[in-house]
Amino acid sequence: MATRSTILSAVALAAVLAALFARATTVHSVNFAPLIYRVVSNVNDLDSVEGSAPPGKVVELWTRQRNFKEGTDDATDPFGWCRWKNNGVPVRIGVTVANAQGVWQLGNLRGSGNTVMIFPPAPAGDRCLGGLYTELLPRTCDSPGVNCSAWTVPTLHWMNVRKLNIRTGAVAGAISGADQASAAVADGPDDGPDPSDVVDVDQNGIDTTAPGYTPGQRVTWRCAAGGTLPCPAVTVHDGSTAISTDPEFAFVLGSIQAHRAGGSIIAAGAIPRGQPIGFSVNVNVKFRGRLDLNMGCDRARFFDFSTPLTF
Repeated sequence: MATRSTILSAVALAAVLAALFARATTVHSVNFAPLIYRVVSNVNDLDSVEGSAPPGKVVELWTRQRNFKEGTDDATDPFGWCRWKNNGVPVRIGVTVANAQGVWQLGNLRGSGNTVMIFPPAPAGDRCLGGLYTELLPRTCDSPGVNCSAWTVPTLHWMNVRKLNIRTGAVAGAISGADQASAAVADGPDDGPDPSDVVDVDQNGIDTTAPGYTPGQRVTWRCAAGGTLPCPAVTVHDGSTAISTDPEFAFVLGSIQAHRAGGSIIAAGAIPRGQPIGFSVNVNVKFRGRLDLNMGCDRARFFDFSTPLTF
């Protein structure tokens, strides 16, 4: 009887150890892939990226891009992909090392020699010119190019920027495979934090790891019935007067960002405003995938568009 008890105890101990080992392996494999939670674009271009990774690990940041024709998921105005830039071959734009707190940063990317444009050059409706899709591909390595983690990015299914009426712009779309994602539409940077200030941006975000959702589930922003979240919508208006200017974009801009360990995506589409403006500005914006990590002086917004350069 004692022998049987000993055998059963040994089997139970082995099962517990196997479970713990499996859990440790799973956690390690997840943490090994770096996460991006903050991206800054200045003058339409990628300028800095911040994320988390195992302390002391080398972090490489790669990117690849393609255009798209913004549209819907039905036959009325179909979304369509255009050719990859650089034939779809990723380009490395920076290398750094995660600090003791597991934070890694890459800055001054506009001056690094490989410029990455985040926003389309002009509004173009249903042509490739008006939609730009960017993959940000971070990986951890033992040393540059050695024993590196794999890239894994969320999937953009479709994205549509349109006017709901003559004065209202909106963005709709769908993604999957993301832990955090958000969408925004803007006709200019918000002028300030006070309730009386002009609001030029509307945004809706989601964390699929929260109770009630399924991690990585398909997320859809729709203006009509159905979907996961309502579509962001904003009044297209220029508040410039003879004695003051209201900074505006030269187009209505829709954006979707999505993040997971191993990769992030940013999709941007532009359509004509449909009205003249008094003072246009470039696009400067902070993207936040997580609003609970290293916020510093950042405002708690998924998209923070500003008139001056942002850092």
